[in-house]
Amino acid sequence: MSHPVLVSSLMILGASAQEYFLGQQGDNCAATCGALGRTCLDTFATGNTTALFAQANVSCPAQSAQGGVWWSPDQPSFVTDSSDPNFGQCLGFRNVPPTVLCQGSYPTTRRLCHCGEDDTAALTFGTGLSSGSITTAEATIFAHVIADGHLGVMNHFWSTCSPEAEAGAVIRYYVDGEQNASIAFSPAMASGTGYDDSQAPWGTKWFGLGAGRGQGQAWFNNFKIPFGKSIRVTAQHRTGSFPGFYMIVRGGLDLALSIGETVLPPSARLQLQVFEGSLAPLEFLDVASVPKGYSGQFFMSALAVDNAGVGGLNFLEGCYRMYDPADQGFPGTVLSTGTEDYFDSGWYFNAGEFRFPVSGFTHLLLNQSRTEWSAYRFHEMDPLRFNNGFRLSWRCGDMDDAATGLKCYTVAGGKTVGTPTCNHVLSYGWVYVWPNGDSD
Repeated sequence: MSHPVLVSSLMILGASAQEYFLGQQGDNCAATCGALGRTCLDTFATGNTTALFAQANVSCPAQSAQGGVWWSPDQPSFVTDSSDPNFGQCLGFRNVPPTVLCQGSYPTTRRLCHCGEDDTAALTFGTGLSSGSITTAEATIFAHVIADGHLGVMNHFWSTCSPEAEAGAVIRYYVDGEQNASIAFSPAMASGTGYDDSQAPWGTKWFGLGAGRGQGQAWFNNFKIPFGKSIRVTAQHRTGSFPGFYMIVRGGLDLALSIGETVLPPSARLQLQVFEGSLAPLEFLDVASVPKGYSGQFFMSALAVDNAGVGGLNFLEGCYRMYDPADQGFPGTVLSTGTEDYFDSGWYFNAGEFRFPVSGFTHLLLNQSRTEWSAYRFHEMDPLRFNNGFRLSWRCGDMDDAATGLKCYTVAGGKTVGTPTCNHVLSYGWVYVWPNGDSD
């Protein structure tokens, strides 16, 4: 990603420089300044001219919409999207209010931003987006840089919007300058809930839903996402544009990095491994896979499965297996004798939905033409640790051994239990990894 463009700088009474930057298209000024390791200032001094744009090598036309007079909190700005009727114009540089919100942004413009002091040693950092929009254009909501020799940890996410907006929302965390985000999630599935089930309120210390019931939803999670240099958090919608999008992210500097009783090394990084697609009956799915050369701890899994009614919940016969190292022979370590067993239930979840601190059964639709089901499980109390690669595997249904009747120990040639059908599967596997040899 290219960097914001420096426009000009000025010194205030010999103190640290305050500078103007032209941000990237669609970014707000909190993100632009944060990516530079600076605070965002909500004051502007344009002198009612286009001089700041000119210093950024932007040529403003003689005529601008509204005569260049400020009318929106995403201004002053330069329109860079050719689909915008104001393409090529400099907007809102005249009569700028005394203060302008740092969080304002617009998908088709590059904001002029006023950045202040160095912020790389801040103990707590984050931002809140109020009354924003989420669109098909990926927008940076927050960015931050930390000083050398420190560890940053993002530890809070919250968002609220309409059910229609939430259903297609994708949140991405880019760690230490990644080009491809190692973490990309939908708010509901990050809380172990498939099919946007809006039953509320509920929550654990790690995640939950504070508002819902078919109306505006408010998902949160407190996952620890470590970084060593920089973090960038974005929001995007898969299919459309929706107003009324609110979002909060927060983190801290040099916080203890531990999951349960396990202290993680500073080099640990959280990955979210996602699978979405269909599985054939008895097909294996790697919920998470880490190559040799890496140690780590598996943190949390979420699974959502649906079918057209054939076989109903027979896919729940599938067993979970852990392989340490990743190329360990079948069956590895059998973690559960059925899917519902792994999620701390039994008998196809005959007691109904639950949302416990360790595990939860979060959604069920079951009739002759449609089956939908989702659940989550943490491995904080029973850590799944590994020291040279790892795989966590789930199977769409399973089979009994022909001779002994035991399930989970037969790859082929046994008796399939029921008619397992996995027309659509969405799997989230959250795992901390670090290079072998890095001490805790």
